[in-house]
Amino acid sequence: MHRKNSISDPMSISVLIPDGESVLLIYVVNCLSQIPGISLFVMSNSNYNAVRFSRHISKFIYYPSTKDDQKWIQNINAEVQKHNIDIIMPIFEIGIHRIIRNKKLLHGCDRLITLPDLEAFATVINKWELATYCKENNIFVPESFLYVPGKELPNTFFVPMKFPVIVKPLEGFGGGMGIAVFDTKPELAKYLDESANRPTIIQNFIKGYDIDCSILAEDGKIIAHTIQKGYLQGDSPYAPQVGLEFMDNPKLLEVVEKLVGSLKWNGVAHLDLRYDEEDNTYKIIELNPRFWSSIDASCLMGVNFPHLLILQTLGYKFSKPVPKYESYLSLKGFVKTIKKDFFFLAKRKFIMNNTQFRFVVYDVFPTLYKYLDRTKNLLLKRIKKAW
Repeated sequence: MHRKNSISDPMSISVLIPDGESVLLIYVVNCLSQIPGISLFVMSNSNYNAVRFSRHISKFIYYPSTKDDQKWIQNINAEVQKHNIDIIMPIFEIGIHRIIRNKKLLHGCDRLITLPDLEAFATVINKWELATYCKENNIFVPESFLYVPGKELPNTFFVPMKFPVIVKPLEGFGGGMGIAVFDTKPELAKYLDESANRPTIIQNFIKGYDIDCSILAEDGKIIAHTIQKGYLQGDSPYAPQVGLEFMDNPKLLEVVEKLVGSLKWNGVAHLDLRYDEEDNTYKIIELNPRFWSSIDASCLMGVNFPHLLILQTLGYKFSKPVPKYESYLSLKGFVKTIKKDFFFLAKRKFIMNNTQFRFVVYDVFPTLYKYLDRTKNLLLKRIKKAW
């Protein structure tokens, strides 16, 4: 594939997203819709995907779900050849993992976005492996403990814990699912005995606040980043924030740079950290080796991660973007704010530049489909109850 050294030349790029069933698809589409000349092709194992109705998708391609990695890669190869695809861009950890494992089966690996190697991916995808790695490399991380169901606990298991503690699944989930906080040893012991049916990480609960860092890296060097802190809570205590404040924070960035550098990370990642009020440090909580739900927020702040990743893959050189340090509202945050303050609607400039509503205005059908589908399902539930 032809590589270029600057971004001054106009581009016409075809991008294939092979795991379009992911809930993250709409956020990636929102970002790439801002770039002229990009044609989006989406493969999905979900035929009834609201995003298929987006005006920004050139072609939506349905394939039945398969656990056969070889067959899935064959489907990707067929679409790459059929549509002369320039860039293959998996967006969620499951698809990314499958492609990293089977990269040699892809026809034209140079079309694949920049990704971490398998060892780095395996280290960060598992919260226990990540915590262990951070501790071994002197990177700030909460004190962590591993619980495996069916394995007899030593008498000293609870001794080093400082309550309260927070409990999370080792892998997967997201959106705050599977997270619980326990104030006492008996409460935790009861939960582990009765409810923990999968390997679980237990960490000392850090008194402080959550803060995130999104990055694009090349061989361990961060070439683009944003830092954001939530100010408007989502549907549950551990759900993603629906209001964000973007900011500069060199001290936090040092912690992230140390981890990303030691991993020699390539590609995008989203890191969850927590500020510790007791020792004035930022501690690593998670590193998500994929795109994330606030990626279009970063885009509105001037850092379009999917586009920069494409440029990186194609060999373009670009200066490190400096984000705007402003606040942002997701669509849920926008609605939540209007319910509290109806006159917020008068802030038209903010609404069109700093909220997710901007994307909905120019691409209404995915949101409309989701709303109608949700309304239909609610009505069906009420009808079933009535019968």
